[in-house]
Amino acid sequence: MPRSLKVKKSPIVTPSLLWREGLSLRYLCMVFEWLKKLRAVARRIALPIREERAPRNMGKIDLRPYTPEPKIFLGQLAYLKLTQFEILTDELKFSPNTHYKAELSEAAAKSFEKYRAIASILAGLGFEATDAMEPFTERIGNFHSRTTGMDWYETVIKVYLVYGLLDDFYRRLAVGLTPALREQVEDALADDTFEQFAKRVLVESMAESEQLKSRLALWGRRLMGDVLLELRAAFDNRKLAGISKGSKLTIEQEREVNLAAYTKLEPLVGDMIAVHSLRMDALGLSA
Repeated sequence: MPRSLKVKKSPIVTPSLLWREGLSLRYLCMVFEWLKKLRAVARRIALPIREERAPRNMGKIDLRPYTPEPKIFLGQLAYLKLTQFEILTDELKFSPNTHYKAELSEAAAKSFEKYRAIASILAGLGFEATDAMEPFTERIGNFHSRTTGMDWYETVIKVYLVYGLLDDFYRRLAVGLTPALREQVEDALADDTFEQFAKRVLVESMAESEQLKSRLALWGRRLMGDVLLELRAAFDNRKLAGISKGSKLTIEQEREVNLAAYTKLEPLVGDMIAVHSLRMDALGLSA
């Protein structure tokens, strides 16, 4: 049976597996507490009343003070684009038909061009792309391990949802870069070849299978939590909380710093949830 229709077994999530992924129990407790707060925020955003809209918009976070330095910003973005290319090329052999395979190959080539454009920006700043990407390979690799699709369709919708959201996030985060550098980032991320391909083939395929549509809807909703954690990892918690890097903190104080950072990001998280909902809606799916 071709992988495009074959479902792989998902690993059982156990404490030992979580520990091997580098997630300590203390970190998990912190994340779960944040996600509980996030659920309440998501509910408020999902069903806003007219009177609440203006005050909530006034609380939007100004990302300029929290934009990482160019090497860190571009290193993360470059590796994300490189992994997008890797994921798409890996899926070519599992394409349901030759037409989709040819189109996906074009989209994969465009994703590699995005990586090359960002690598070129790094080179222009005097940085080697491989050196800039290296600190983030493990984190981003773990993220992709946790969000691996079970078949071709789940991988396509993952790339559509995840990378669409990540691209939007990095465009927003680029506000703290110089105007010239920000424009270069915008240009590097401009192509939407894969997005147009993914929307068309997913809508076509789901129209022929209600079971596939239901499965992809569940998968799309499941991805959101992992994407939010990846977005949060792009920030420095201490910087968000206004604590100097050199400050020595107790475990409890560190926990409070992390929670304060998560709280500060809630307006951005709300925006990202809204963007995710729009992308799901474009496929005819409910977020």
